[in-house]
Amino acid sequence: MRIEPHPDSQSFFDAVEGIVGKDGFHLGSDAHAWMAHDVFFWDNVTPPACIARPNTVGQITELLKVAARFERPVFSRGGGMSYSNAYGPTRPDSLLLDLRGLNRIREIDPVSRFVVVDSGCTWKQVVDAAAAHDMAVDFPAPLSGSHSTVGGALSQNVPGGMHGVLGLEVVMADGRVVRTGSWSIAANPQPFCRDYGPDLTGLFLGDSGIFAVKTGVALHLKRKLAGAAYGSFAYETYEDMAATMIDLAPFDFITRRTGFDPYETRNIAKVGLGDAIKTVLQVAADEPNAMTGFKEAAKMAIQGRNFLEGVKWSFHIKVEGVSEQAALDGLHIAREVCLQRGRELPPILPRAREAVGFAIRKFLGKDGERWVTTSALWPIGRAVEIATAVQGFFAERQAEMDRLGIAHSYITNFGQRYFLCEPCFYWRDEISQLHLRNLAPDEAARFAKFEANPETRAAVIRIRHELRDFYRELGSIHVQIGEFFRFRDSLLPETRELLEHLKSTLDPEMRLNPGKLDGIGTRK
Repeated sequence: MRIEPHPDSQSFFDAVEGIVGKDGFHLGSDAHAWMAHDVFFWDNVTPPACIARPNTVGQITELLKVAARFERPVFSRGGGMSYSNAYGPTRPDSLLLDLRGLNRIREIDPVSRFVVVDSGCTWKQVVDAAAAHDMAVDFPAPLSGSHSTVGGALSQNVPGGMHGVLGLEVVMADGRVVRTGSWSIAANPQPFCRDYGPDLTGLFLGDSGIFAVKTGVALHLKRKLAGAAYGSFAYETYEDMAATMIDLAPFDFITRRTGFDPYETRNIAKVGLGDAIKTVLQVAADEPNAMTGFKEAAKMAIQGRNFLEGVKWSFHIKVEGVSEQAALDGLHIAREVCLQRGRELPPILPRAREAVGFAIRKFLGKDGERWVTTSALWPIGRAVEIATAVQGFFAERQAEMDRLGIAHSYITNFGQRYFLCEPCFYWRDEISQLHLRNLAPDEAARFAKFEANPETRAAVIRIRHELRDFYRELGSIHVQIGEFFRFRDSLLPETRELLEHLKSTLDPEMRLNPGKLDGIGTRK
């Protein structure tokens, strides 16, 4: 069906372009339409009427006022690396805000230990700025942080918690600018403390952008610890690895902890970490004091042998301490727990992950397969139960997935309170412009030739929906809720009503990211 242009489109376009200028304005139907999509397929996403890339808070204020005057919905986009339809426009008359133009580091105070940044800064910008002061951000920045923005992650939530966010600056639907925490006081405001009155900062975290447009973020800084140690371990079953994670949960000195299934264990060294692994191996081979097993693994890998040969489930940790010895002492405690069910591996992968810092190459498989993940969290004490249940889910569908060439894997993480199970799907399909624009040129040229695979894609979409509903039966919660996870229906009625009331109060015209927190604020 042909969609007729909005009767006042040209006036609307002129008003938007007048605010952001010619370079910051694009029609949604031109070469920039790819910005409406994230890394997965969504039937209800449509190119917006236009795209604006503001670079000041004042411009966002004026854009929202224009959108209100012309009665246009507004969708906000950060780095675009999500997978739950958290920002894709669903109306052709909409305005899409590309917030990457707000990318300034506003202030760093290493004494009071906070940094203030524009919401469109990438995590790499923030981490690099803090590192110049020998500080680190007190926030679990995503692996895709070379491209993912701070505001995008805060709208989505991340495993590990949002306690490191000290305050926010947001623009409301009517253009008013609001700040939270100690940043909100009238006299000499500084964002050093979140806990000033009701936690208004928390209101705008994990909201998928439906309450306001984030423009500024204050983050807590911490001093980098002097010591770091790494460990890797192999397990025969998911249950053994999950049980180990339960036993390790009380140890806060473990600052990075990731488990891989056999598929990821075989392929992780070939996607994103390849060059870093080569560097780590060469250093280890030449380092006279490296532990013997590590040196032998380095020699084997340099000679072409796989240091993960025969490994099924692998588990990798980083331990930090106030000194190198303190980190090693912590690793010794963790190792004793890990070896109760598994065997030790040379810690090449966690060292390589540290060397890489950020990488987005994992948004496709090693040979350019399309990728999408479906993560869920439970209390850490249920880790073994969940590991068994999720494997059973895929076992029931394995024959169909094998017939269609759909591979799946499990990435697993845990914290003091949560167990995260993140199955990933891989299959051959056409590659999107979002992917191609962020790949190395040689890979982009090779993968651009892939043809559409609608039958297999439809199966992935269906199985992923089944997995989401299976998760719900198991009592899961999620980050990156977007439109995909059944957030609204999972809530107690009273909680749902409160969120609906908040949306109608903060955005009475339902203009901001309508429908993007699973329909909160829209009729269902």
